[in-house]
Amino acid sequence: MSNDEQSGSRRGQLAAPPGGVFGKLLTIVAGVAILVVAFMFSLVALGVVLIVGVLFFAYLKWKTRHMSGDLRDLAEQMQQQAARQGSRQDARQPGGRVIEGEVISADNDEADPASSAGSQRPNRNSTRDES
Repeated sequence: MSNDEQSGSRRGQLAAPPGGVFGKLLTIVAGVAILVVAFMFSLVALGVVLIVGVLFFAYLKWKTRHMSGDLRDLAEQMQQQAARQGSRQDARQPGGRVIEGEVISADNDEADPASSAGSQRPNRNSTRDES
């Protein structure tokens, strides 16, 4: 058989579109029925996904129900500890004044001569009166 004969025999196997009014009406009804069934299936699938999601969320919530109380207790302990440390710092510095700065010592310059060449910068926040 040649290619033309094979393709011709395949075309003969396919059903021809209905020619009458009844055939066209039947095709429309079948198409609408398929669409309705597909829509119903998608709604059922969406419902199943939502139910599984809610059950998974409820399971996680149930398994971690004690965590919120534990975290609340931990935060409370940390606040109490920070308050105790703050009161100790206040006792060490009665004035409460914090002086920030950078210390450049001669020991560091002798230990690392390569970094000392360009590392010394003037203090830009100096409190001395430069007149």
